[in-house]
Amino acid sequence: MRQPDTIVSVQHGPDGRPVSAKATAKIGRPAAQVWTVITELEKYAGRVPMIHKAKRDGDRVTVDLKFKVSIISVGFQFVADASYGGADDGKWLELAYVSGEPKELRLRFDLTADDATSCTLVASGTFDVQSLGWLAKYFLKNHPEIEYGIFPGVVLSLVDAMSRAALAAP
Repeated sequence: MRQPDTIVSVQHGPDGRPVSAKATAKIGRPAAQVWTVITELEKYAGRVPMIHKAKRDGDRVTVDLKFKVSIISVGFQFVADASYGGADDGKWLELAYVSGEPKELRLRFDLTADDATSCTLVASGTFDVQSLGWLAKYFLKNHPEIEYGIFPGVVLSLVDAMSRAALAAP
């Protein structure tokens, strides 16, 4: 099955700079199947680019990120609390910042059943880009245009990873 088309929107702060993004895709799988993929937090490391390791302890998850540029590799780690909600017709999962980098992280999945065979997934994300250390600050200072791709790239990666995993499942 083909990867779904994705619609992305970027939200801007008072200064006009991007502060978050949302990506929406219709996935040709039942909502229950996609929900299983979304809630398998410990498997994000094998699914989502840059996630090197994910360890779950109840509703708390510790995520190790690896950012590699040429021969330079930089690691980040954050801890987030997972919260869940909704009913059969629509569910959500949110990961909220507890500690680490990037600061002020908030990732969210909203899943709505379209019918018995498909659903709509919305991934949203925000965090403090400036908290990512010297390498990120260097790139943003010398290439401010990169900032406009960070949040869309994060949410596109999340939707893509979850849809690929759901579409690959039997």
